[in-house]
Amino acid sequence: MLGRKIGDKWVKPSLDTIVRLSRALDIPVESLVAKLYEDEQLRLKEEKHVPLLGYVGGGPSQLEEIAERTIPVRVRGEARHLVAFQVRGDSMCAGRRPICDGDIIIVNTEDKGYPGAVVVARLENGEYVVKRVVNGHLVSTNPEANGGPPVIPLGEVAEIVGRVVEVRSRLD
Repeated sequence: MLGRKIGDKWVKPSLDTIVRLSRALDIPVESLVAKLYEDEQLRLKEEKHVPLLGYVGGGPSQLEEIAERTIPVRVRGEARHLVAFQVRGDSMCAGRRPICDGDIIIVNTEDKGYPGAVVVARLENGEYVVKRVVNGHLVSTNPEANGGPPVIPLGEVAEIVGRVVEVRSRLD
């Protein structure tokens, strides 16, 4: 796909045109863009499978494992640093991007988070929770739900597993 010729020069189509073509032809946008850059090395997102490690508490902490499964994700390059958990509980089911019971969360294990980030943490007792980092604590966005601890001091955390980078809602 070259685009259109204006004088003696080829002009590539705009993004709007590519999106309209994608819809009309029922071809993924990535495929059309790749055709524009066939001569160049263009790294598109590929589907990789990341391990679903188990349940994480969005309320009371969880220790139960899930039978070996994987979750597909679209990434550029490798996905070794990504893992997934299924959420149990609704203590994070509030705010701008709620994380609710049954949701799948994708976690970047190379990113340990920052103040305000939502992370998965392994507690001293070996259980896992998903919480927001605020002032040296892990906090719930919906503390009234599930009777789980609304605030966990970082001193009770054995390890920050990683930052939540994607939420797949059971309603999506």
